[in-house]
Amino acid sequence: MVLKTLEFSDCLSDSPSFRENLHAHEKELEKTSKSIKGLIYHCREVINATKSLSKAQRNLSQNLQDFRWEHIGEEQTDDEIIIARSLKEFGKLIATVEDARDNMLQTSCEQLITPLENFRKDQIGGAKEGKKKFDKQTSKFCQSLERYLSLKTKTNDNALQEADAALEMERRHFSEASMQYVLLIQEVHERKKFEFVETLLTFIYSWLTFYHQGYEVAKEFKENRLTDLQIKIQKTRENFATTHVEAGQLMKKMLEVRGAKQDPASVVKEFTRQGYLYMLEKKALGVGTTWTKYYCQYQKDGKVLKMIPFNQTSGTKVGNTEEYTLTSCTRRAADTIEKRFCFDITVAEKQNTSFTLQALSEDDRKLWLDAMDGKEPIYLQPQVVPNDIVLDDIGFSFIQKCIGAIESRGLDDQGLYRVVGVNSKVSKLTSMGLDRRKIDRINLEDDDEWEIKTITSSLKAYFRSLPEPLMSYKLHHKFITAAKKESKTLRINDIHALVHKLPESNFEMLDCLCAHLQRVASNAEINLMTEANLGVCFGPTLMRPAEETMAAIMDIKFCNIVVEIMIENYEKIFKTPPDGADITEVKVATSGTPNMDIPKNKNPMTSSTYSTDSTGTSPRDSHFVPTNQNQSYAAYRARLRPTAIYDPRPPGDTNSSNSSSSESLNSKASSSTAFGQTPSMNATPSQKPATYASVGSPSLDKAKHTTTAVAAVRPQRQDTSTSLYGSLRKRQSADSLDSRALSSSTGSMSSLSGSGSTQQLPGRRTEIHRQMSPSPPVCLLNTRKVRTLYACDAENESELSFEPNQIIYNVKPSKEPGWLEGCLNNKSGLIPANYVEFLN
Repeated sequence: MVLKTLEFSDCLSDSPSFRENLHAHEKELEKTSKSIKGLIYHCREVINATKSLSKAQRNLSQNLQDFRWEHIGEEQTDDEIIIARSLKEFGKLIATVEDARDNMLQTSCEQLITPLENFRKDQIGGAKEGKKKFDKQTSKFCQSLERYLSLKTKTNDNALQEADAALEMERRHFSEASMQYVLLIQEVHERKKFEFVETLLTFIYSWLTFYHQGYEVAKEFKENRLTDLQIKIQKTRENFATTHVEAGQLMKKMLEVRGAKQDPASVVKEFTRQGYLYMLEKKALGVGTTWTKYYCQYQKDGKVLKMIPFNQTSGTKVGNTEEYTLTSCTRRAADTIEKRFCFDITVAEKQNTSFTLQALSEDDRKLWLDAMDGKEPIYLQPQVVPNDIVLDDIGFSFIQKCIGAIESRGLDDQGLYRVVGVNSKVSKLTSMGLDRRKIDRINLEDDDEWEIKTITSSLKAYFRSLPEPLMSYKLHHKFITAAKKESKTLRINDIHALVHKLPESNFEMLDCLCAHLQRVASNAEINLMTEANLGVCFGPTLMRPAEETMAAIMDIKFCNIVVEIMIENYEKIFKTPPDGADITEVKVATSGTPNMDIPKNKNPMTSSTYSTDSTGTSPRDSHFVPTNQNQSYAAYRARLRPTAIYDPRPPGDTNSSNSSSSESLNSKASSSTAFGQTPSMNATPSQKPATYASVGSPSLDKAKHTTTAVAAVRPQRQDTSTSLYGSLRKRQSADSLDSRALSSSTGSMSSLSGSGSTQQLPGRRTEIHRQMSPSPPVCLLNTRKVRTLYACDAENESELSFEPNQIIYNVKPSKEPGWLEGCLNNKSGLIPANYVEFLN
């Protein structure tokens, strides 16, 4: 039998194969201990039984000839072979010189028995004590690990940090005890080759002294065997001294953790990833579930996963090894399971079954996901979700207020947009800023109430909460590709062209934001926020990926580059057309209000969007060119496509009444513009915004004359945006929604009338209010669903009433603790989280 070498790296992984190899070494030590014990017994018998001296001597000789020990490693050196055979030679020699035994027995106790007993007690007995310590540390570590993994997700951070520290300490103690035990076993095996054999050699030398009759035999034995054996033992001792020092240094290196945590599984290269995992399984009787511990080994080449049920405490297998072919791996969302560090896998052998596994820590789970090419869970965003933030006029007004406040009193703040505000204050500001009833009450110039870091965090939170990022999912990969170009000129040109492919409202908002960020970066000597730093802050926000994957995380640095380029080259990207672009198809934000007349029946709000001419041809296809050759490109684009409030509805979603209202109101707007009633260019941030115009961006202020037209054309979206922003996920009744829609539309119309941009239309108020009545929510059947467990009667109109075993759709978390939001029978409302169970 050949014993495998015990490596210190195996101590860190503590695999079943390591335990089996350790058991083999322990059995060999036990066998050696028994052999030494027998040897001592026979020596005593020789000494004490003088009458049966001849028999005892022959027994001893035979015992020496039969003595064996297993070597470590596949091959032995010549010295080790000779040392291993020496005992047999000793036995033969004893058999030939047994006649002179009596004189030797007088000193045999001190020369033979005592050293052997000391070796057995000190060396082999010390190894047994090391085993007890190792087993104790194994048990403590496993118990600590069980307690650590049993912590709930809602455990506070301090408790989790203490648990992490305690587990790390137990892991270190366990690794240290394991390595010390392995080192002790190695020493005992090596000491057998010189201490044990040397003791016998001394006994043999003393024995031969008294072998007068066997002098010639002893002389020949010494010349041919003993001298050479002694040299080899000395070499072995020297080798042991060297390897002992190196082994100690290696053990210290393994125990020292400098800089970052060391992954125990990374030191073993046989598998891509291996280690202990817990798997969620049904109990034997099929009632309830339990977590079973497995030692898993994964090879990425063949996607082979081996799962070995193993008990660390007892060091034995508790079942058969199972082997699967991995097909997919997905991180388990924290809100779908109580346990932490979980992920799901599917295998080819059981296609309809998903296995839930629990890693030992968050870092361990990341390593498993990386090895198995794991994916992040995809959170499907419904097409129409109540209370979601969208890009509408109230959003533009809110961003305008935030930018105005930041530029008036925060441009000199160091770390602008890097310093994060308090979450509760940020949520409060966002909620009020997107509520049509409360936005006028906000005074962002009040430094005592609203800190700059709260305003900047709220601005970023708005963009982060949009259903689709400002730079769109559609163009996301194209922007990334543009940022990866080798030449900086190519990057700028490609990003320039892509920016002009954005939807109208996205382009205007991005222009507003980048103009502001350019002014922030121009003050970088004081606020330390360069274009690159601002790109880091806004890259992941403006270019959020559709799926959260490792590839998307690696592309974040390119998102930052895109934003940095837009800030550095703001004038070129937003104020000039892309190279080779059709002038009639490009959006450019103007630097001022054009002083020109809009041709009759060419108002974009009426002709280009919602109506056609008498021939049935859409005016969208009949472009006109500027007559004044000196007219700027920006002014021409402003006349061709004036800025309007963004309507997220698909084209054509209008009715006859809307068209008539649009035509009537736009005629008023056109006439007022023709008479030169342009808005003031010097509006302060504290003034009430009529549109989403950017502070300091006059091109956005010119859109005020179209507000009345849009309000009449899109009354239903106006109401939808009100319901989306009025409460920001706060509980409210249906009556408040209706009253808010009415007051919001009335206030918007009256404010526009008072500004002089248009007049109130007689007889249209009732029609507009009727069009602005809220429509029932639409339940999406492909979103998350829950089944009701108990009956529930709503205490107010913001809650849902239901009976047991009903299906509620479009379920998502609520800001209210312990509540969810869902849709039942085309009605949205709050539902208690403990009254339902998720179906998907």
